[in-house]
Amino acid sequence: MSSSPPDAKDRLLEAAIQEFALHGYDHGTVRRICGKADVNVNAVKYYFEDKKGLYIEAVKEAHRARHRSMAPSGFIPPGDSPDIAPEVRLQGFIRQMVTMAMSAQDRIDHKHLLIFREMADPSEATQDIVQEFIRPHFERLNDILKELLPEGTPDGDRHMFAFSVVGQCMHYKMAGPIINMLISQDELQALTADRVAEHIYQLVTAAILQRKQADSA
Repeated sequence: MSSSPPDAKDRLLEAAIQEFALHGYDHGTVRRICGKADVNVNAVKYYFEDKKGLYIEAVKEAHRARHRSMAPSGFIPPGDSPDIAPEVRLQGFIRQMVTMAMSAQDRIDHKHLLIFREMADPSEATQDIVQEFIRPHFERLNDILKELLPEGTPDGDRHMFAFSVVGQCMHYKMAGPIINMLISQDELQALTADRVAEHIYQLVTAAILQRKQADSA
Protein backbone atom coordinates (compact mmCIF):
# COMPACT_ATOMS: atom_id res chain seq x y z
CA MET A 1 0.00 0.00 0.00
CA SER A 2 1.52 3.36 -1.01
CA SER A 3 1.90 6.10 1.57
CA SER A 4 -0.23 9.22 1.31
CA PRO A 5 1.39 12.30 -0.24
CA PRO A 6 2.78 14.90 2.20
CA ASP A 7 0.39 17.63 3.27
CA ALA A 8 0.93 21.32 2.56
CA LYS A 9 2.79 21.99 5.82
CA ASP A 10 5.22 19.13 5.25
CA ARG A 11 5.79 20.22 1.65
CA LEU A 12 6.49 23.74 2.83
CA LEU A 13 9.05 22.53 5.35
CA GLU A 14 10.83 20.34 2.80
CA ALA A 15 10.90 23.15 0.25
CA ALA A 16 12.09 25.63 2.90
CA ILE A 17 14.94 23.33 3.94
CA GLN A 18 16.13 23.20 0.34
CA GLU A 19 15.72 26.92 -0.27
CA PHE A 20 17.41 28.11 2.93
CA ALA A 21 20.18 25.51 2.60
CA LEU A 22 21.06 26.79 -0.87
CA HIS A 23 20.43 30.52 -0.42
CA GLY A 24 20.45 31.24 3.31
CA TYR A 25 17.76 33.15 5.19
CA ASP A 26 18.43 36.57 3.66
CA HIS A 27 18.41 35.43 0.04
CA GLY A 28 15.84 32.64 0.32
CA THR A 29 12.39 33.70 -0.84
CA VAL A 30 8.93 32.69 0.29
CA ARG A 31 7.70 32.82 -3.31
CA ARG A 32 10.24 30.21 -4.47
CA ILE A 33 9.48 28.03 -1.44
CA CYS A 34 5.76 28.12 -2.12
CA GLY A 35 6.37 27.40 -5.79
CA LYS A 36 8.38 24.30 -4.93
CA ALA A 37 5.77 23.21 -2.38
CA ASP A 38 2.91 23.92 -4.81
CA VAL A 39 0.98 26.00 -2.28
CA ASN A 40 -0.36 29.54 -2.11
CA VAL A 41 1.95 32.08 -0.45
CA ASN A 42 -0.72 32.62 2.23
CA ALA A 43 0.05 29.10 3.49
CA VAL A 44 3.24 30.41 5.09
CA LYS A 45 1.27 32.84 7.25
CA TYR A 46 -1.32 30.15 8.05
CA TYR A 47 1.20 27.55 9.25
CA PHE A 48 4.23 29.58 10.39
CA GLU A 49 3.12 33.24 10.74
CA ASP A 50 5.97 34.60 8.61
CA LYS A 51 9.27 33.84 6.88
CA LYS A 52 11.19 33.84 10.17
CA GLY A 53 8.81 31.31 11.70
CA LEU A 54 9.16 29.11 8.64
CA TYR A 55 12.96 29.33 8.81
CA ILE A 56 13.06 28.38 12.50
CA GLU A 57 10.80 25.37 11.90
CA ALA A 58 12.84 24.35 8.86
CA VAL A 59 16.06 24.32 10.91
CA LYS A 60 14.35 22.36 13.69
CA GLU A 61 12.96 19.85 11.20
CA ALA A 62 16.45 19.38 9.71
CA HIS A 63 17.73 18.50 13.20
CA ARG A 64 14.77 16.24 13.92
CA ALA A 65 15.34 14.37 10.67
CA ARG A 66 18.99 13.90 11.60
CA HIS A 67 18.01 12.45 14.96
CA ARG A 68 15.36 10.18 13.43
CA SER A 69 18.00 8.75 11.11
CA MET A 70 20.13 7.74 14.10
CA ALA A 71 17.61 5.55 15.91
CA PRO A 72 13.83 5.22 16.30
CA SER A 73 14.17 6.40 19.90
CA GLY A 74 16.25 9.47 19.06
CA PHE A 75 19.85 10.31 19.89
CA ILE A 76 19.88 8.53 23.24
CA PRO A 77 20.17 4.80 22.51
CA PRO A 78 17.93 2.20 24.13
CA GLY A 79 19.39 0.81 27.33
CA ASP A 80 21.25 3.97 28.34
CA SER A 81 20.33 4.74 31.92
CA PRO A 82 22.04 6.06 35.07
CA ASP A 83 22.14 2.47 36.38
CA ILE A 84 24.70 1.47 33.74
CA ALA A 85 28.42 1.89 34.48
CA PRO A 86 29.55 5.41 33.49
CA GLU A 87 32.43 3.99 31.43
CA VAL A 88 29.95 2.03 29.30
CA ARG A 89 27.69 5.07 28.96
CA LEU A 90 30.63 7.25 27.89
CA GLN A 91 31.67 4.70 25.27
CA GLY A 92 28.11 4.61 23.94
CA PHE A 93 27.82 8.39 23.86
CA ILE A 94 31.08 8.80 21.95
CA ARG A 95 30.32 5.97 19.52
CA GLN A 96 26.91 7.37 18.66
CA MET A 97 28.18 10.94 18.24
CA VAL A 98 31.07 9.80 16.04
CA THR A 99 28.71 7.69 13.94
CA MET A 100 26.44 10.69 13.48
CA ALA A 101 29.38 12.98 12.67
CA MET A 102 30.98 10.69 10.13
CA SER A 103 27.69 9.95 8.39
CA ALA A 104 27.02 13.68 8.01
CA GLN A 105 30.00 14.43 5.79
CA ASP A 106 27.86 14.51 2.64
CA ARG A 107 27.21 18.23 2.32
CA ILE A 108 25.02 17.77 -0.74
CA ASP A 109 22.18 16.76 1.54
CA HIS A 110 20.03 19.87 2.06
CA LYS A 111 19.31 19.11 5.71
CA HIS A 112 23.03 18.90 6.47
CA LEU A 113 23.70 22.05 4.47
CA LEU A 114 21.09 23.98 6.43
CA ILE A 115 22.48 22.75 9.75
CA PHE A 116 26.00 23.76 8.70
CA ARG A 117 24.77 27.22 7.67
CA GLU A 118 23.03 27.71 10.99
CA MET A 119 26.05 26.57 12.98
CA ALA A 120 28.37 28.87 11.03
CA ASP A 121 26.09 31.89 11.43
CA PRO A 122 23.70 31.29 14.35
CA SER A 123 20.32 32.97 14.23
CA GLU A 124 17.33 33.10 16.55
CA ALA A 125 16.64 29.49 15.52
CA THR A 126 19.76 28.36 17.39
CA GLN A 127 18.20 29.17 20.75
CA ASP A 128 15.40 26.67 20.10
CA ILE A 129 17.87 24.10 18.74
CA VAL A 130 20.03 24.35 21.87
CA GLN A 131 17.07 23.85 24.19
CA GLU A 132 15.38 21.06 22.23
CA PHE A 133 18.33 19.07 20.86
CA ILE A 134 21.72 20.06 22.26
CA ARG A 135 21.16 20.77 25.96
CA PRO A 136 19.64 17.33 26.79
CA HIS A 137 22.69 15.58 25.32
CA PHE A 138 25.10 17.98 27.00
CA GLU A 139 23.44 17.33 30.36
CA ARG A 140 23.57 13.60 29.72
CA LEU A 141 27.31 13.79 29.02
CA ASN A 142 27.81 16.08 32.01
CA ASP A 143 26.12 13.53 34.31
CA ILE A 144 28.35 10.75 32.96
CA LEU A 145 31.50 12.81 33.55
CA LYS A 146 30.33 13.73 37.04
CA GLU A 147 30.55 10.04 37.94
CA LEU A 148 33.96 9.57 36.32
CA LEU A 149 35.81 12.67 37.49
CA PRO A 150 36.98 13.16 41.10
CA GLU A 151 34.35 14.34 43.55
CA GLY A 152 34.49 18.08 43.89
CA THR A 153 35.67 18.74 40.34
CA PRO A 154 34.52 22.31 39.56
CA ASP A 155 31.64 22.62 37.10
CA GLY A 156 33.80 24.66 34.74
CA ASP A 157 36.45 21.95 34.56
CA ARG A 158 33.87 19.23 33.99
CA HIS A 159 32.25 21.29 31.25
CA MET A 160 35.64 21.63 29.54
CA PHE A 161 35.93 17.83 29.51
CA ALA A 162 32.47 17.67 27.93
CA PHE A 163 33.37 20.26 25.30
CA SER A 164 36.55 18.32 24.54
CA VAL A 165 34.58 15.10 23.99
CA VAL A 166 32.09 16.82 21.70
CA GLY A 167 34.82 18.75 19.88
CA GLN A 168 36.78 15.60 19.05
CA CYS A 169 33.67 13.86 17.75
CA MET A 170 32.43 16.82 15.73
CA HIS A 171 35.85 17.30 14.14
CA TYR A 172 35.07 14.34 11.89
CA LYS A 173 31.91 16.11 10.75
CA MET A 174 33.28 19.59 10.18
CA ALA A 175 36.68 18.57 8.79
CA GLY A 176 35.57 15.52 6.82
CA PRO A 177 36.45 16.91 3.36
CA ILE A 178 39.87 18.09 4.60
CA ILE A 179 40.61 14.70 6.17
CA ASN A 180 39.85 13.12 2.80
CA MET A 181 42.57 15.28 1.24
CA LEU A 182 45.19 14.60 3.90
CA ILE A 183 45.32 10.81 4.07
CA SER A 184 45.41 7.94 1.60
CA GLN A 185 42.33 6.01 0.50
CA ASP A 186 43.57 2.92 2.34
CA GLU A 187 43.95 4.87 5.56
CA LEU A 188 40.60 6.54 4.99
CA GLN A 189 38.84 3.19 4.60
CA ALA A 190 40.41 2.04 7.86
CA LEU A 191 39.11 5.15 9.62
CA THR A 192 35.85 3.57 10.73
CA ALA A 193 33.45 5.09 13.23
CA ASP A 194 34.23 2.32 15.75
CA ARG A 195 37.97 2.92 15.46
CA VAL A 196 37.60 6.69 15.84
CA ALA A 197 35.22 6.30 18.78
CA GLU A 198 37.61 3.95 20.60
CA HIS A 199 40.50 6.36 19.99
CA ILE A 200 38.56 9.28 21.46
CA TYR A 201 37.38 7.17 24.39
CA GLN A 202 40.97 6.17 25.22
CA LEU A 203 42.13 9.79 25.10
CA VAL A 204 39.30 11.00 27.32
CA THR A 205 39.70 8.25 29.90
CA ALA A 206 43.46 8.88 30.00
CA ALA A 207 42.78 12.55 30.73
CA ILE A 208 40.28 11.59 33.45
CA LEU A 209 42.85 9.25 35.03
CA GLN A 210 45.46 12.00 34.97
CA ARG A 211 43.01 14.34 36.69
CA LYS A 212 42.33 11.73 39.39
CA GLN A 213 46.06 11.22 39.98
CA ALA A 214 46.66 14.96 40.18
CA ASP A 215 43.83 15.41 42.68
CA SER A 216 45.07 12.57 44.90
CA ALA A 217 48.72 13.70 44.91
